[in-house]
Amino acid sequence: MTSSGTSSESSAVVSGSPGPRPAGSSPASRLIALFLVSAGLLQAQIALTKVFSVVLWYHFGFLVISLAMLGFAAAGAWLARRPEALDRAPALFARSSGMAALWLIIGMWIVAHTDFDAQHLIAQRNEGPLLALIGFLIVPFFFMGRAVSAVLTYHRDSASSVYSANLLGSGAGCALAVLLFDGLHLSASDVVISSAGLVAFGGLLFSLKAGLVAWMTPMLSLAVVVGLWLCPDRESFFHLDAPPSKPLHFVEDWMTKHNLKRTVTATGEEIVYYGPEGFEDGDFLLTTPYDEVVRVPAEEAARDADGGFVQPEPADLIEYRRWTSLSRVDAFTWPKTNPSWGLWGLSSTWAGEFPNQKGITIDTWAMTNVMEWDRTPDATGEVPLPPEILEYLPATLVHRVRPDSRVLCIGAGGGMDLLAAKRFEQPFVRGVEINPSVVDAVRSRFLDFQGGLYDPQDESNGVEIVVSEGRHFLERDEDRYDIVQLSGVDTASTTQAGAFALSENFLYTEEAFDTYLEHTTEDGLVTLTRWVLPDPETGKPRNSLRLFVLAWEALERLGIENPADHIYQVASNNQFSVILFGRQPLSDGDIATLDAACERFAYDTLFHPRRPSPWIPAGFEEPAQNEWEAFAQTSDRAAYLAEYPYDVSAPTDNRPFFFETSKFGPDFLKRSSLLSPLGGPTSHAIVAALLLLLSVLSIWLIFAPLARGGTGNDRVARRPMVFLFFLCLGLGFIFVEVVLAQQFVLFLGNPVYSLAVVLFSVLIFSGLGAAFSSRLAGPSLPLTLVVIMAAGYPFVLESIFEVGLQLPNVGRIAVSVLLLAPLAFVMGMPFALGLRRIASADARVSAWAWGINGYASVVGSVVTVILSMTLGFRMVVWIGAGTYLVALLVAPLLARRIREDNPADEKPDDADGFSGLDPVRAAHLEAARVADPL
Repeated sequence: MTSSGTSSESSAVVSGSPGPRPAGSSPASRLIALFLVSAGLLQAQIALTKVFSVVLWYHFGFLVISLAMLGFAAAGAWLARRPEALDRAPALFARSSGMAALWLIIGMWIVAHTDFDAQHLIAQRNEGPLLALIGFLIVPFFFMGRAVSAVLTYHRDSASSVYSANLLGSGAGCALAVLLFDGLHLSASDVVISSAGLVAFGGLLFSLKAGLVAWMTPMLSLAVVVGLWLCPDRESFFHLDAPPSKPLHFVEDWMTKHNLKRTVTATGEEIVYYGPEGFEDGDFLLTTPYDEVVRVPAEEAARDADGGFVQPEPADLIEYRRWTSLSRVDAFTWPKTNPSWGLWGLSSTWAGEFPNQKGITIDTWAMTNVMEWDRTPDATGEVPLPPEILEYLPATLVHRVRPDSRVLCIGAGGGMDLLAAKRFEQPFVRGVEINPSVVDAVRSRFLDFQGGLYDPQDESNGVEIVVSEGRHFLERDEDRYDIVQLSGVDTASTTQAGAFALSENFLYTEEAFDTYLEHTTEDGLVTLTRWVLPDPETGKPRNSLRLFVLAWEALERLGIENPADHIYQVASNNQFSVILFGRQPLSDGDIATLDAACERFAYDTLFHPRRPSPWIPAGFEEPAQNEWEAFAQTSDRAAYLAEYPYDVSAPTDNRPFFFETSKFGPDFLKRSSLLSPLGGPTSHAIVAALLLLLSVLSIWLIFAPLARGGTGNDRVARRPMVFLFFLCLGLGFIFVEVVLAQQFVLFLGNPVYSLAVVLFSVLIFSGLGAAFSSRLAGPSLPLTLVVIMAAGYPFVLESIFEVGLQLPNVGRIAVSVLLLAPLAFVMGMPFALGLRRIASADARVSAWAWGINGYASVVGSVVTVILSMTLGFRMVVWIGAGTYLVALLVAPLLARRIREDNPADEKPDDADGFSGLDPVRAAHLEAARVADPL
């Protein structure tokens, strides 16, 4: 070991401390290798959240990040127990990276081939496959964590540059994942494979000074990656099947049971059919998925050059598939033999035929219906209206009381609401859809099927499609509408960092409802459709009542004394509820029209402005208390909401969890709190179970190994100040990062933009801050700045967002980066400075510090969601600032205890971290360190 700052591969041991002395400056190749491994790590995390959203449920995307952090924490604990592994550090770096790359591919294959339906996790007691997935996926993250923590520990004296390479690589991995998804539309499995390639290549760079044996592991993993890219059947090898609880499963299952084929006639007509061909009077009879028999004369059948009939090709119901960082979108033909889907709340009085349907799913769930509309003019030249069945949907009630209207449909999806508006001959309809792939699927595959409704070149249909997030569009839109409609708008899918998001939705908040009313005309109406699905044990409503509370309080904020005169809410088949409300009281004519429609279509009134409405919940024989009327009539609504068994209070932009109605309280363990109305586990149940599971795993993988025996300075690794300092850094970082990602959604207009910009900016500027931290003597200044800035950001952001909302996309992204850069810059410093403060201790301390930081991130990622649901985003940021404040108070104690355990005559030459600097600069920093022991 030298003091010149050059790298040394020496295995010299500090007296009384196992493990090598901290190396000086790491070679450029090693920093590049760490950059690549870190990039592959974050890219793999993002891709696996998409995988989990498809094959499990979007809630479980959250699990990926927790597993990654848990693997990192376990790696830190492993290294703390085995510091002698650093005696051959380059080989350890290389082998760990190579094993991580191999296990990423193995883990991806296991996930793709594990039959597991998370929707029935509790009912079917099928926790085994989920636990197996957890076990397999911890392995690659453990090896990646071992590589990163080993580099940080070995080069702990140059922690600033090493930690900077780690963070910058993570930021680059985030950007690369978005590029692969949105630019090249690679599948999630391909993105995982490409991330394995980055990690393997990083392992090769690590092996430059490690010898042949260490070189073989990353080379083998890189060869596997290349082989997979060259394999023509790669997609089928890693095919992600939809679980049985998702609608795409019914399409895939239908195809496995039917021999679907495709033929093209001599006239150029393409026919997709299944089963054997029939024959009648010399004609072929082909049955389509819509159970329509197509007659093809023998002379029109396609023939080859020898005059024989051309054999049909295998066909697929799925006509479109596109991966983006927002979701996977599949568009397909919905077979007529499957039950009709997407006709939400269809009246029980409908007795006609069901129209042909196409379907579009988001992450194999969240299906939107595309209904056939044949616009071929009849004999008189009249263009027929869309199918009559649309009149039997409760969402169309609003068109009966507001004809000849300008209509805004938020969450246009496949166009059902738009088509319904055209059925009622509304003159202008504007549809806003957040997912560009959904719009592209309709336009590229189903345009003629749907009568050109989404045709941007056809102005005659009076329909305009805008690709944007609904709230964001309205905040910038200056138009007003007679009808603002949202029909069951929610998407169960993850985004790039969707692992941190359960089901928050800014479309169902107090601020959103205020915006809807602001954009209606004086006599306009807002209408929304949501599930009824009451508690099966008590009959108490959840989402539908929360919708009513939101509407009631929005009207009160407008100064309306009696909102009851402005609201009408119905239920269809005890499954779907529709609410209508507006600035003006509903007129007698409006109410008469709605009453007549309810009678005709057998809708039940949940809330009527003029009379009581008895309500019998599904599965009950006797009427239950009408909670909508109870809320409207109570004199103390705050007390009513506090005593109600579910959280049906109005969500806000600060706490936008509309779908999460369970309460953390005495009744939390009741079945109705743990199971959603649709039968799967609630988000509350999932985060609670994850917190318990990850806590147990953390104790097993992190703390138990450290508690077993040990000699020498092993007691140093268990110093409470080391634990508390790095625990606070991990918690604070994750609290602030996650919440900022949520707060930027409305400003940037898309959760994809928000999470990409926030994650990229935080990682990149934190990396730059870590690099700059080598100029500082201690963490006191950056920790102070983090506390001040994090505490003030919630107030500053709201004001700036309001002013900058009118900027174009590029301008808002630039403003976001500028807002995030200062805070992220100082957030990147404390960890590197903390590692430098403990560099004089043996290798175990630095390794354990990394493990504790990872453990804090594991638990913090879950706790962030729990605190956000209960206290709101703003409070979580302040709690994050508080944890940084604790780190600030602990820092001097940390330095003092380390010095007590490591006398000056035993510390290594480079313990102060000033190696590689010119003598004048080193003397200046040493003087500053003495003056400020932080």
